[in-house]
Amino acid sequence: MREEIKYWYLKNHKLFDHLSESDVDALCIMSSYKQGDKNDIIHFSDTDKKRLYTIKHGILKICHQNKEGKEVITELLTEQDIFGYMSLNNSDDNANEQYAIVLSDKLSICSFEVEKFKSVLQNNSDLSIKYFALINEKLVSFQQKYSDLVFKDVNTRVAEFYKRYASRHAKTVNGVLEMEMVLTHQEIADYTASSRQSVTSIVNKLVEEGKIIYDGRKKVIIPDVNKL
Repeated sequence: MREEIKYWYLKNHKLFDHLSESDVDALCIMSSYKQGDKNDIIHFSDTDKKRLYTIKHGILKICHQNKEGKEVITELLTEQDIFGYMSLNNSDDNANEQYAIVLSDKLSICSFEVEKFKSVLQNNSDLSIKYFALINEKLVSFQQKYSDLVFKDVNTRVAEFYKRYASRHAKTVNGVLEMEMVLTHQEIADYTASSRQSVTSIVNKLVEEGKIIYDGRKKVIIPDVNKL
């Protein structure tokens, strides 16, 4: 059953959907598959740092602690996102000890040993092109995030966070965007380099202006994302 789950997932993943059945079989043999629950912490051991991960279901936050011991959220990841040892070289590119925390109720991930994954890339040019295109997308996303931190004020950063979160997690229902907000105000602050008090104040103002609507504790509605 576990192999059938991995095969179904990889065959439907945007990175692997063009592969032949034999190529997917090879990936299934080399991959591992595991699950987690909300608030589970995934620490990356020396062995884990040599693996590449992709999410089948759920949401993760990738974090590290700064010099003051404060948690900093570097990425929010969801279905089909790739993370881990992405550079495919032999250097230690994890200067900060990173860890991941499950934000959704359930999480399912596949992972590959980097050295074995490299051998598959070397024999499949189409897969290599798609993989490095994904890496480029991540680099552009990182550049945009840090540009926002440097050049935009806290009000704009929080509004931009809701826009980007909606682009990944929202569904259009009756002409408006609806999404489940799995982050607390403190976590939004950690992601936007803000304080919890600032985030709460900004969110309350956005709610008063009708730009976002909280329906219960987690359901968020955005009537018009262009007005955020």
